[in-house]
Amino acid sequence: MNFVTERNLISVVLRLLQEGDLDTATELYETRGQAVADNLLAKIQANEAGVAMGAKMFEQARDYARAAKLQEHARQFAEGARLWEEAGDSQGAARCWKLAGNRGRAAIVLQASGSGEEAASIYGDLQQPGRQAAALARESRWLEAAAAYCEAGNSRAELDALRAVPLDSPERIPAVKRMAQLLAAKNRSQEAAQILAEALRENEHGRLDIDLHEILAAIFDGLNQAQHADRLRLRAARLRARETAPTAELQSPDAVDTQETPPADPDFRFLKQVPIFARLSLEDMRDLFRLMTEESWRPGQAIIDAGTEAPGLVVLLEGDAEVYAIDRGGQRHLNSVGAGAHLGEISMLTHSRTTARVTASTMCRGLRLTREAFEEFLDTHAMAALRIYRLFSEQLAERVRALSAP
Repeated sequence: MNFVTERNLISVVLRLLQEGDLDTATELYETRGQAVADNLLAKIQANEAGVAMGAKMFEQARDYARAAKLQEHARQFAEGARLWEEAGDSQGAARCWKLAGNRGRAAIVLQASGSGEEAASIYGDLQQPGRQAAALARESRWLEAAAAYCEAGNSRAELDALRAVPLDSPERIPAVKRMAQLLAAKNRSQEAAQILAEALRENEHGRLDIDLHEILAAIFDGLNQAQHADRLRLRAARLRARETAPTAELQSPDAVDTQETPPADPDFRFLKQVPIFARLSLEDMRDLFRLMTEESWRPGQAIIDAGTEAPGLVVLLEGDAEVYAIDRGGQRHLNSVGAGAHLGEISMLTHSRTTARVTASTMCRGLRLTREAFEEFLDTHAMAALRIYRLFSEQLAERVRALSAP
């Protein structure tokens, strides 16, 4: 090795690879090979027999991009995709995942890199409406995202996507109509009336939409506000009579100006209280919120059982529950929790079994984030993943310090 010069470096490395001395070749490349890296790559590519060893050398030297190029050159597409991911090259990874026949993974990589439209198209082809909806939401294609959430059977996420349609957008009107339908089905007619009234008041397309007036009138009927309903129907009749003059200046009736705009879904605020999510951006928090499913539990029913494989994070929205430690002697009561409590985050993060049982003591309602959904979120939100694990590490360190304190 003392006789290696820049002139003969490539030939020495090639010889070492041919002899199977991977460690020495890697060390030589790491210490002296950067100046000839591209030439060395070309020589290895030209020698088909040495491609596999060359790829191992580059990977061992943490030169993931050149290792990926060699694996892709050798048509080892799955390995190439993995290495492109290690190199941080999402386009290269997506290309290789497609060539490897794993379009689902290609879509995840594309979504993570900001190519949401292409990812959404793949998810649509694969008939994965939930993931398609998440990708569309990242592109602010709210109506399409809402339709995909509807197809996936996630009405809560659908409602959240519909809320995000800008107030002055023409798409706000179909969004508001669908929101009213969803809210009415949840016995939230007052909130539906507020949203419809706002659209009639603030959106120029809404002021001229006959159907919107009639939907709000029907809701006012259900709320026993017949006078408001009659005014809206009269307004709708006038609009029909004036359809030949669509540019006429029309004002909304007094009835629609009686309520303030409702706040965002109140369930969302509980998610913001979970410590490991404390530094997420609002956009990332909402993406996470839409991945959660709503569940309910009867008194005495286990929300989380001990010794199970990572059931995911549970955030209680309503009701009270009891937390028990389970050991050979039976169960021991640890704590009582209520609305806003978050449970199971440690097992979700560490892929470990649960160590406690949580049982509903009253009727409970909550949101669950499964481990699979959480991992999907981490795969497509790299900065959020970094923040979550950084916070988790800090909190774990605090617990260790507290246990070690005299």
